[in-house]
Amino acid sequence: MITAIIPARGGSKRLPDKNIKKLGGRPLVFYSLDSVINQPEIGKVIFTSDSEKYIDLVKREYGELVVIERRPSDYASDTAKVHEEVVRLKNIGAIDTEWFMLCLPTAPFRSHSTVERIVNAWRKDGEARFSAARYDFPTQFSFDIDQCGRWIPDTPDSPMVTGDTRSQDIPTRYRPTGAVYLQRTSTLGHLKTFYLEALPFLTDKQESMDVDTELDFRIAEITLELKGVR
Repeated sequence: MITAIIPARGGSKRLPDKNIKKLGGRPLVFYSLDSVINQPEIGKVIFTSDSEKYIDLVKREYGELVVIERRPSDYASDTAKVHEEVVRLKNIGAIDTEWFMLCLPTAPFRSHSTVERIVNAWRKDGEARFSAARYDFPTQFSFDIDQCGRWIPDTPDSPMVTGDTRSQDIPTRYRPTGAVYLQRTSTLGHLKTFYLEALPFLTDKQESMDVDTELDFRIAEITLELKGVR
């Protein structure tokens, strides 16, 4: 069985209280909780937060379906990493299964079926997974800007140097999305990230959408409207 973890810090400077900001009439974090609840392979769902307001909200909505873990302030600062909190949960015995799944609360379109597909892939080969998506724009065009304002290509074979700018001819690059990490609990405290010893699981553009700013939130609202949810 898998322990699912949904972390939600109370502090957010770019979009205050974004984790409980209502999207389609529901707090943002509820979408992540809904994606893991009632998954056959997930035996426990942990919600961890330093905010009593968030905790009360989740308790009222989900009751005994979710285990609440209060996140110490030292693990909830602007510089704290989610990885540190997950390691802490293991150390206190909150994660007592061989596998855990981390789902960040800012990916509302990582659905119940998205999680199910990842679990099904894991069930077939027993390999750890992390969600990933293709970049919308070729990263080969990336460059730095020096102190004089001149651009510096990241690589000598940059399309901006070679002239090979046809997007169809440029290899696809991928990125992690943060929507789902399915990893062995034994790696916590041993590996520094959730990506090592794991395979990428490709998700589509909507599933990989992350809400971090006001603009992101507006785009998410429009996406819901297009799906017929208001």
